Amino acid sequence: MIKGSLIVLRPVRDQDWPVIEAWGHDREALWGAFQRHQLDHLPLLRQAYQHSELLRREGGLLLVETLDAGQAVGFVRYSFIAYPDADFPCPEIGFGIPDVAARGKGYAREAVCLLTDYLFSGYAAERIVAFTDIDNLPAQRVMGGAGFQREGVLRRAMFRDGRWRDVAVYGVVRGEQKSITTGG
Repeated sequence: MIKGSLIVLRPVRDQDWPVIEAWGHDREALWGAFQRHQLDHLPLLRQAYQHSELLRREGGLLLVETLDAGQAVGFVRYSFIAYPDADFPCPEIGFGIPDVAARGKGYAREAVCLLTDYLFSGYAAERIVAFTDIDNLPAQRVMGGAGFQREGVLRRAMFRDGRWRDVAVYGVVRGEQKSITTGG
């Protein structure tokens, strides 16, 4: 468990599956408006949970739970990618607050900051990256608030809703992140 001032990042539990599955029934929820709607991935996610509880050294998924109500409102995830240097893979992160009523309260920013701190403290990674649809301004604000900088655009890199979309690349290097624990 990773505790912040508003939320805690915690592993998925058996009793969380009804909430996660409910998120998966709404395009705006689990996968977000800027992702392809992929309800078919939920069975694969649950199968992975049975094997690893969705936490392994090379990747994981944690739920965002509010401290005040103890309610799961979102998730963060990470996986290591071998690009641009296969000898030194770096974490690539993602996040979402599928509980629409919980959006705009700072939970996503704190979750990204906590995850970034965790990854830099537990791994020898020098950088962490994130990708988002060029039009996903809320995600870009969250990443900027967590110390990530926009590093470029991958043109026509994602196919969604019948057309190719540009993807913004964000990154943060060790020492530049905004830490919740240190107030930076």
